[in-house]
Amino acid sequence: MNFTKSTFLLIITLVLTPFIIFLGKNSLQTEFFTIQYFLFTFFYCLLFLFACISLFLVSKKTLIFSLFIAYFNFIQFYFFDLRKILFLVEGNYGYYILILIVLISLIAVFFSRFIVFRNFILILLFLNIGVSMFNLIPSISKFLKPGLQNTTKFDQLSGITTSGNIKYPNIFYIIPDGLSSPQVLKNYADIDYKDSINKFEEKNFFVSKHIYSSYNLTYLSLAALFLMDYPITNKSEIYEDRSNFYPSLREYDPEILRYLKKNNYQFVIIPPAWGGCPKSKEYRCLKPFTDTFFSNFFQDYAVSKMFQHSLIKTFFDRYNNKYNITRSDMNDAGKTALDHMKVNSEHWIDGGVFTMIHMMIPHAPYRDKDCNIIDGYANQPKEGYKLSVYCAFKRIHELSDFIIKNYPNASIIVQADHGIYLNKDDVNKGYQELSESFVDSRMGIFTAVRGCNSDVASKLNQANIVKNIVQCLVRGNTDENLLNKSFFGFYEKNPEFGKVYRVRKK
Repeated sequence: MNFTKSTFLLIITLVLTPFIIFLGKNSLQTEFFTIQYFLFTFFYCLLFLFACISLFLVSKKTLIFSLFIAYFNFIQFYFFDLRKILFLVEGNYGYYILILIVLISLIAVFFSRFIVFRNFILILLFLNIGVSMFNLIPSISKFLKPGLQNTTKFDQLSGITTSGNIKYPNIFYIIPDGLSSPQVLKNYADIDYKDSINKFEEKNFFVSKHIYSSYNLTYLSLAALFLMDYPITNKSEIYEDRSNFYPSLREYDPEILRYLKKNNYQFVIIPPAWGGCPKSKEYRCLKPFTDTFFSNFFQDYAVSKMFQHSLIKTFFDRYNNKYNITRSDMNDAGKTALDHMKVNSEHWIDGGVFTMIHMMIPHAPYRDKDCNIIDGYANQPKEGYKLSVYCAFKRIHELSDFIIKNYPNASIIVQADHGIYLNKDDVNKGYQELSESFVDSRMGIFTAVRGCNSDVASKLNQANIVKNIVQCLVRGNTDENLLNKSFFGFYEKNPEFGKVYRVRKK
């Protein structure tokens, strides 16, 4: 085979293209622009470049092996897509797909001996790169802009001025990601809410049967929490990306940070991989004790999503579960919180700490009742979700038991960010096409509150609940004009992305 400069260019392009396409597809999601992702991409691609140069120096003929590896690497990113095309999603069919990827790679190498084929592949790759780079331009320009324009002003909030260094009881805000209201749990997953919430009521929690979240999407509902207001309404201008919402807004002194600081509260955050730790020193971010060098990369949300459907991820998960390579699970933030509180309980002993615990549970990937990640529920989302709900309850009860025993005066808020989708096929439909039951199940969230003014607070969503609790703890009464509003928004692939619709509870 006559290897030319175009062959070497083809190898490098095959290696780089998946990473560029990934950023292009997710250009509106600023959480993918992480240092870990770019470092991982740099070293991953550098490894291929070094291997190619080494083989080329040995012999021009050995470069054929580099070309095979480049093709194989490119195609393996579509491992899960090949499984779906061949209807092999369930079962141990991974080796069949592996053989198929090897065969496709060998065929591609064979035809790459012809310059016409090499140029054809290069043109296709550069077209994809060009489209991806075009999509990245607005995001890069906005990413480089200093500062973030919040949609609300802190001065508009009715803050409370405290005297001296008075420290009020701790507040624990636990977010079980995707945990629906008891009513939806009963109707959708056949989980009897009376039995499920009995333990909460025994601990003096007030549990709402069915209230609506501020928004149906995490990046908006947690923006409402941090801004203590509704950042986007049906009367707002259409937004183009997520840069003004969660998790980006954490870095720009949001209202909740200032409000809590004004009332002598420290902010401790225990995040999942999505969003990760904020860069701002105003937060104390807690990560799993067992974090390792590999964990810092593979627990990074962008890196994990990049390889989510790849052959590498499939093999890594299999051997990670067997040999415990990363040894940490950042998404199980409830366990992380417990581990830290057991070791450093004195940090909370004097009060004055607001702790946000964002568990990526019962959100997929699904877990069993002991909170171990499980496979095999791609075609049984209802059963997988049901098991994950019991895992979420297990973690929440473990946390609340520890908090009540060690910090009995603390207020505990358990509040999900959104509910569930009854049918994933409806996600990309316009709002007018959605059924009332679909909207209702996604808006309905689990909310349980123990502590100051818990009966009232349990009926409030993200925009108002923290303010209500703090006012109760500091001055013994609360504003009566805190009213819930709820809005339905969309993800990037939906044609109505950038809009929200006002939703009224059924």
